[in-house]
Amino acid sequence: MSVIGLDLGTSGVRAVAFAADGRMLGGASAPLTLRRDGRGRVELDAEEIIAAAESVVHAAAAEALQLGDAVQAIGFSVLGEAVVPVDGSGAPLAPVAVSMDTRGIEHAAGLGARLGEGRFTQITGQPLHGMFSVFKIMAGDDAWAAAAGYRCMGDLVAERWSGVAAIDLGQAARTGILDVDGGEWSTEILEAVAASAPWVREDRLPVPVSSGTVIGGVHDQAAAVLGVAPGTALVAGTHDQAAAFLGAGGEAGERSVIALGSSDCLTVATRERPRGLETTGFASYRLDDETWITLAGTAAGGWALEWLAALLGRDIGDVFGALAEDPPSLIVLPYLAGSGTLDNDPSARGTIHGLTLDTTVPELARAVVEAAGFEFHKIIAALEAHGVRVDDLQVTGAGAENAAALSARAAAAGVRMTPVARDASARGAAMLALRGLGGDARDLLVAPGPAAAADPDPASAPWYAAQRAAYAALYDVTRGIAPHLTGRPRKQPSQIQPSQIQPQIQPQIQPQSHQKENTK
Repeated sequence: MSVIGLDLGTSGVRAVAFAADGRMLGGASAPLTLRRDGRGRVELDAEEIIAAAESVVHAAAAEALQLGDAVQAIGFSVLGEAVVPVDGSGAPLAPVAVSMDTRGIEHAAGLGARLGEGRFTQITGQPLHGMFSVFKIMAGDDAWAAAAGYRCMGDLVAERWSGVAAIDLGQAARTGILDVDGGEWSTEILEAVAASAPWVREDRLPVPVSSGTVIGGVHDQAAAVLGVAPGTALVAGTHDQAAAFLGAGGEAGERSVIALGSSDCLTVATRERPRGLETTGFASYRLDDETWITLAGTAAGGWALEWLAALLGRDIGDVFGALAEDPPSLIVLPYLAGSGTLDNDPSARGTIHGLTLDTTVPELARAVVEAAGFEFHKIIAALEAHGVRVDDLQVTGAGAENAAALSARAAAAGVRMTPVARDASARGAAMLALRGLGGDARDLLVAPGPAAAADPDPASAPWYAAQRAAYAALYDVTRGIAPHLTGRPRKQPSQIQPSQIQPQIQPQIQPQSHQKENTK
């Protein structure tokens, strides 16, 4: 018996076929083209996603079949928040608006005012932020308003292959419409949304179901395209961060997981929904009857690395495969797509502080990597301050394979990080597919053992303690400038006075001296 975990990501799509004992039988990947218009719209092509998904599933299924283990189920790991309007047949009517698309910011503020302070988070478990699907739908043009329905990427693909539009509870939470306690679309949210966007109705949304639920069987036409038998089970997976948590061996009270991808994310599990997080920026949703997921991260993790490599005109592996050996006298705020979870500030902008004529590319590359560690340190401290324990950190994603970069992140965060299997999101989706077939995924689909852990160097601990404080202060002293730089100043440009864009506070940080060697 084999299953496929289909990872629908922002940068690409990957399908991996697994045997029930955890062996990888085959896999394939396909890139996606992310389009930015320079004015806040960031989109994917829905048909490109579907075509890529069909291609990689076909390739993975063929490899499994060649080994004599035909695929019996397909589960999904789904990029969060991405949404598209569809017609009555499920065909996309516009490009897919992805997480970092900013069109929904004003609508988020409006809905928050209508619901009252903290109410959105109480209902949905998510922070009030324009990235969520509902706000992109509210901001849509005529094609969105006249649509027969709205789909996130997992239910879009499931409907294309089975005729059934069903969305897992984790991904449904990321729409910003789900009542996470009840597991149903929130009437209160929908009524508040209807005040300005009456086209957002429950009958236009997919049906929420628990992860591991069989959505339906692959119909004959799709089976021919996918290279699987008609009736092959399509199983509701989960949001990609929860899938990575499962696939990396995450467990409530034992192991937490960091996923290094387009965005970096720390995921923690608890047995019950954490309370008192309404003002923190943390997001929580149910994975299954026994597990709640709480996650936090930075919006531009891998994207920040890709940005630097592209700016330099070099391959990303080349830039980040040659990091400075010593901690650099630089601080990078990686807020290229808004701030991290805790500040929840879509107007935040990236900053590089400490540049000199002697700064080298390896130093700058290491500083970009360290930024993720500083952000994780902030997140861990905030979680534990609210009673959510962060356990033994397992790290997955392409970034976990670079030992030097992982070591720099661990040093910056001040915690041990243990790298695990790269295909954690696909593995987690496959675990849920196996659950849909009645198997116990935690016992059968066992992940490979972890590699050597990265531990902070005690010799650099004082330096990094000061750097973490400076990192936090750098955001405080620059955030007053950011609204002006976004092109949406608080007043008309002619009215802006220099005093209005001065730093809000002055940092009182005197880091210990640190000797470093320039690496050319």
